[in-house]
Amino acid sequence: MDNTKKLLRELKADAMLTGAADLRAWLTGFRSSFGFVYTDAQESVFFTDPRYAEGAKEALRNSYTGVAIAKNEDSVFDFIKSKKIKKLAVPVERLTQPEYERLRRRFKLVDSTPAFVKAMSVKNEEELASITRACEIAEEAYLQLLSFLKEGVTENETAGYLEYLMRKCGAEDRSFETIAAFGKNSSVPHHASDGTKLKSGMPVLLDFGCKVNGYCSDITRTLWFGGKPDDEFKSVYESVLTSHLLARDNIRAGMKGREADAIARDYLAKQGLDKFFTHSLGHGIGINIHEFPALSPKGEAALQDGMVFSIEPGVYFEGKFGIRIEDSVTLKDGRVVSFMKTDKNLTLL
Repeated sequence: MDNTKKLLRELKADAMLTGAADLRAWLTGFRSSFGFVYTDAQESVFFTDPRYAEGAKEALRNSYTGVAIAKNEDSVFDFIKSKKIKKLAVPVERLTQPEYERLRRRFKLVDSTPAFVKAMSVKNEEELASITRACEIAEEAYLQLLSFLKEGVTENETAGYLEYLMRKCGAEDRSFETIAAFGKNSSVPHHASDGTKLKSGMPVLLDFGCKVNGYCSDITRTLWFGGKPDDEFKSVYESVLTSHLLARDNIRAGMKGREADAIARDYLAKQGLDKFFTHSLGHGIGINIHEFPALSPKGEAALQDGMVFSIEPGVYFEGKFGIRIEDSVTLKDGRVVSFMKTDKNLTLL
């Protein structure tokens, strides 16, 4: 995958320079902790250090982008200056102040951030295939995990084993730090897994995902372990599930993010639960686990075919329990298509 020339065409600049790791990965398909991608009308060059040179040359062998060794940032800037570049596009929001000042003294800068956001939000077939596989692996690992959940196992053990299973099933990495929340810990939307032990009569909230070819999946399932949940838990679970399904079935291309969010939020309001829904309905998913667009009360961007995002309504009662049900989905022919196949009805273990 080489998106360098594609993005340059969107910019009113002589050339572009990109140093942020995620943006470099999207441009070239090659991931590294250091590097710059330079592109003008004649060529594209990935500057890196000797640690990545061999891997980069192999990965970019059949692409438009060449590979060169850079001693430091200034050597890259001097190369650009030697090409008589006057107007340089850079992702201003991703620069440190010293980086910005060094570049500003040498070139007239154009912000490439909006072009990246727009281009990265709509996935091509290659990107969708990677996300599809990442979702398949996450669900495969989840199904294998269920038999591991026994009384006495800790949240940390559960999170670690789930991450192991995702790698065993073919993932290259986790999408983010896995959340395993037992009992009252499930009421904290982004609980940090700890040594809490699983006991009979506890809810189990699992929020996890993995990467394939650098692209993320994101899924949350809430279960009940041991015995039967009380009527309150079952009632709230059904409300969260219904809000999820309503959003899935009624979100359309052309809607604004806030309109999508309102589908689930308005239903939960009718159940008296909206004040316990403390985050947005969803976020974009791609190279990064949180991308454009935002399906939130303030989301003004229109949803488009090819976008990938989460649908994840949740309700949280402080100190008691929380319930979240999340799928990674895309828009195709104007409607939502979920990547996830696992059952979202309440699972009792």
